[in-house]
Amino acid sequence: MFVTKMIDDISRLIYRSLVGTMTDDERQRLEAWMAESEENRLAVSRLTDRQYLKREYLRKQAVDISRPLEDMQRRIEAVKEPVRIIPVGWRRYAAAAVVFLLIASMGIYLYNKVVQAADSVAITSQQVDTEITHGTTQALLTLANGQTVSLGANHAVNADLISRVENIKEYAADESRDTEENILTTPRGGEFKVVLEDGTEVWLNAESQLRYPDEFEGAERRVEVSGEAYFRVARDEQRPFYVETVGQLIRVTGTEFNVSSYSDNQQVLTTLVNGGITTRLLNGNGSELVLTPGHQTVMQMGSDKISVRSVDTDIVTSWTRGKFVFEDQTLEQMMRTLSRWYDFEYEFADEDSRQTVFMGSMPRYGNFSEVLEILEKSGGLKFRQRGKSITISKK
Repeated sequence: MFVTKMIDDISRLIYRSLVGTMTDDERQRLEAWMAESEENRLAVSRLTDRQYLKREYLRKQAVDISRPLEDMQRRIEAVKEPVRIIPVGWRRYAAAAVVFLLIASMGIYLYNKVVQAADSVAITSQQVDTEITHGTTQALLTLANGQTVSLGANHAVNADLISRVENIKEYAADESRDTEENILTTPRGGEFKVVLEDGTEVWLNAESQLRYPDEFEGAERRVEVSGEAYFRVARDEQRPFYVETVGQLIRVTGTEFNVSSYSDNQQVLTTLVNGGITTRLLNGNGSELVLTPGHQTVMQMGSDKISVRSVDTDIVTSWTRGKFVFEDQTLEQMMRTLSRWYDFEYEFADEDSRQTVFMGSMPRYGNFSEVLEILEKSGGLKFRQRGKSITISKK
């Protein structure tokens, strides 16, 4: 209760300072609070900067703040529990709460009133463009009978659609492919998980494709993949599992691994999380490599050479857990990844920006404006958005 009342009082003092109605006594109270810590001083400095508030107001229009706000409110409620002893570090917590609450939830004092009273700003549709959004669960399934089904996040609806289409006995005119083969394709801005008939689970990343049969027959199980996929293969010692990618064949007995074979990356990366796999070139050149957990094979497309290196598998597979984690990635590599998921085009205004190296993480399902803000603050960059096109330049 005490912390919440203090937050209300400080927010009102900042508001009065901005609109010019602060009394001498109120000014002294605010200055005393600022003097308590550097965090307090920085909070007031930022929140009395009209240009900063205008930018935050524009960002607020395009950013869903409900989730971080609810999280902060839960934390405040926890502080309001009937506990008689206030921790020694309450002032630092209060300062952090003030920053977050003033930006996210105290719109009644700072955004709705202060920004409306500030100088008018020309807002163009390009500045608050919200057309670019994160990807969703979606895929196009081409069945063995040639019919296609658009799939979404509702498993029951998907099953019903597939069942109806499977009853159509007329096969497609394309006789060049095996009539027992299904093709699952995710577009840019899409992802999908499928469970094969043997119980193997496959997660497809954006702009990827999986070819697989209705039923595995014979002494082996074989699929083809392009783009990126994460496999959790059902163990069957009598029938090894094969994954064919661009120029490479992976042999599996029961394991979890990630394979990335986007053509614009010029590399095929196979990362073993647990279990055991072997890889070899499809053309038969070279020997078979045995991979152990925590290692990754790197094959240059068009090359007969495969190298092996140690990697952090949590970073490689972070996309399956709702995160982007980048380690020593150039901006160009990062933009390729982000553009597939958020479905946008991009260009560099100056070539030097392409090789800017980043390390860090960001939420996979976050708002695109927040992603750009993180990059701008981290790398001295400027992003200009026009529709679904991004121009990248140095500040």
